[in-house]
Amino acid sequence: MATIERDSAKAAAAAHDLIIIGGGIYGIMLALEAGKRGKRALLLEKDDFGGATSRNHLRTIHGGLRYLQSLDLPRFFESVPERRWFMANFPALVHVLPCLMPLYGRGLLRPGIMRAGLLLNDVLSIGRNQGLAPGGRLPMGRVVGRASTRQLFPQVDRRGLKGGALWYDAAMPEHQRLLMELLRWACDLGATPLNYVEVDNLLLHQGQVRGVVATDRLAAQNLEFRAPVVINATGPWCRELAQKFDQDHPRLLRRRLLLFNILFRTKALSEHALALVPPSRPGHTYFVHNWHGRLLAGTGEVLLADDDREPLPRPGDVAAFIADMNDAVPDLALGEGDIEGVYSGVLPASASGKLAGREVILDHGKHQGPAGLFSVSGVKYTTSRRVAEKALKRIFPSGQAKKCLPPEAANSRRWFFAYDWQAAGDWDASALRPLVDEEAVMHLDDLVFRRTGLGENPRRAMDLLPRLRPLFQWGDARWRQECERVRIQLAARP
Repeated sequence: MATIERDSAKAAAAAHDLIIIGGGIYGIMLALEAGKRGKRALLLEKDDFGGATSRNHLRTIHGGLRYLQSLDLPRFFESVPERRWFMANFPALVHVLPCLMPLYGRGLLRPGIMRAGLLLNDVLSIGRNQGLAPGGRLPMGRVVGRASTRQLFPQVDRRGLKGGALWYDAAMPEHQRLLMELLRWACDLGATPLNYVEVDNLLLHQGQVRGVVATDRLAAQNLEFRAPVVINATGPWCRELAQKFDQDHPRLLRRRLLLFNILFRTKALSEHALALVPPSRPGHTYFVHNWHGRLLAGTGEVLLADDDREPLPRPGDVAAFIADMNDAVPDLALGEGDIEGVYSGVLPASASGKLAGREVILDHGKHQGPAGLFSVSGVKYTTSRRVAEKALKRIFPSGQAKKCLPPEAANSRRWFFAYDWQAAGDWDASALRPLVDEEAVMHLDDLVFRRTGLGENPRRAMDLLPRLRPLFQWGDARWRQECERVRIQLAARP
């Protein structure tokens, strides 16, 4: 399996078919789909891969049941096969997630209506298990009675309980590894990813893209990378970068919506993920995910002001989130002291302030901008591959994607760590050396937060740092700086 070779000077001397700016899930999927079409992609990320919105999500791959409520069939029919794609290619990393929603006979959340909705979901997703191994297939959904609902979810609010809606989706508990295995697969197909390289400007000749000027932030070196196509896939920074390179295109990011999820130290409420609707806020559904036996709940939404660049929820937003959780499950009694971490990221919102419904793929050359410059603004992790496919079909209409499977090592369950895992007295950190050597680990926090889940449990992370010292050849001053970077990031997760 290919390694991530970080050699910016070598990449500057090489020829590329396209340059992708942004190392989140959309940029990585663009690199992967480009490789399937025989195109040599250079991926440039100003920080580390998957370090922003792509890391701060609910660890789920949704198949689109929610879209049936609004009869948004196009999004439904895109989500179902994309969920299957993840489950078929990464069976060790994406698995079946049973979901339960208590029903109280309010609005659409009635047993009869949900029974019809679940049946429609199964009928319209009839091919959802095609190509999946028997243990990875999604059963049909159904409505269960009050007794079964209480058995599956003992703390359920029993007042007015009519039953529960039971269906199946997908989860990716080792989300860091999934993203990195996708990136390494792209490398197998010819991609060259470079982290800590910030793009400063375009190289242009008579209005045609010729490449980019960038700074290797680790070497403090300015470099030119050449390709006839540049794709801006920088997520929350997409509109800003498009304006820098061309002009303002508001539809790339009309408004900025902060989404946040909270990991609690509390044990999970059920073996199932739970869809909970607070009685005092019937228009909002929280998804409570059983992640490594802990309660991971989401999603809170905060519409950001145009000048607000801080991607963190305010204390009042967190307090309102907790109040909603306690309203939905009266026996829960959560408090701010139960918070293990808050995961937040910015996604595009519509003009009305709701999460955008569709991706935007913009050809700047068709809007009086540089020819060869494209911007991609996505919304959902689940459909990131599909959006990348759409974009590349526009850019390279004659290219045909070859069918291929990820390298066998991608599903080897390597570098998995349970939330409660503790290093034994004789544990040797050299088991992580191949990871450090093969995946462009430039800083200690790259390893702790974005190559493994070692940093999810903050107390373990700090205790573990001295054990990781032999993996790096840094001097004592550099090591102290690197440990401080980890501490700062842990402190930023209230």
